[in-house]
Amino acid sequence: MIDRQLDLALSLGCEAVACMADGIGREVIELQHRAERAGAKFMALREPAKLSGLVTATDEILVIASGVLPDAQTTERLLTKPAVIAFPADIAVPAGFERIDPEFAWSGVLLTRGNLVERLVEMEPDIDVPSVLMRLAFQSGTRLVPAERKLVDQNDWTIDATREGLAARELRWIEAQREPVSFNAPGIAVAERAGTRLARDVVGGRGENGPVVASGVFALSSVAAGALSMPAVGLALVTLAALFSRMGRVVERVANKGQVAAKRSPLLKFLEASLDILFILLIYLSAPDESDLTRIFVPLVLMGLLRLGERHGSEVWKRTYADRILLGFLLAPAAFFGFGVQAAAVIALLVLLTRFFGPFRND
Repeated sequence: MIDRQLDLALSLGCEAVACMADGIGREVIELQHRAERAGAKFMALREPAKLSGLVTATDEILVIASGVLPDAQTTERLLTKPAVIAFPADIAVPAGFERIDPEFAWSGVLLTRGNLVERLVEMEPDIDVPSVLMRLAFQSGTRLVPAERKLVDQNDWTIDATREGLAARELRWIEAQREPVSFNAPGIAVAERAGTRLARDVVGGRGENGPVVASGVFALSSVAAGALSMPAVGLALVTLAALFSRMGRVVERVANKGQVAAKRSPLLKFLEASLDILFILLIYLSAPDESDLTRIFVPLVLMGLLRLGERHGSEVWKRTYADRILLGFLLAPAAFFGFGVQAAAVIALLVLLTRFFGPFRND
């Protein structure tokens, strides 16, 4: 939950982060490292008065109350200028949010001017800093912005949520990271769904890199199969490599979501770039009786057309051109029966048909 709070702060452009904490434990240290990797200053504070050394009067300050897990998109939409986000009191107060007046309760998030922090020096050290800053913001004329009551009703904006509630919200959040791929590209669609399901169990743990490692193992095994004159087996293995690399991309997307300056795995980028080379090599090896010119020309043309279609084709077909899982699923059985190059040539013609002929283009 505190990671999501930090992600929200960084996405809104916060250059410094102050964490009010009674002590500096493992969670605070990990939070500091994440903030500093994103280029933000980080301070863990016990005494509210020390905030004045971090914030100047000309700054804007984002306040997120303890235990609050906001909806990121709503927060970014409402906080384009200083404001206190609030919910209707009749639904928010029973959920645990602090009442502001008879009509509204504070959401736990606000954006206001930094000069208010100076007034904390005059107060007792055991005050609830977010709540006091909310009151001071209203006194200074910061506007109230109502948020949709459905956010509380549907548990998309919570305070002190139960473990069960957080788990359910996490599942919805992970599902939202899945790209909406239609079954025009069945291999990618299956991989996106499988990767999303896997991300629930492995993100943040030791198994986070598992799909990428599996993809690398299958890719190396496909090369070994080709070297042992088993190109059909190699095509099946490179298909699995494509499947796990796509699943690894989904897991990485979930793991990096909201993190500023998050970098993609170099190994995953290398594997994705090498898949086409492996397909060309294995298609070449699948037809030893053909002339060398045919064996190399057909896979080169096929992969070139797929790349061109992926970049410049219609929106309907782009995903299909990019689906190396589907490609391997079609080529591996053909190669097993000795028709690998012929199948590749037919697929190349189909790509030409969908790319350049009117009834199929749908540009």
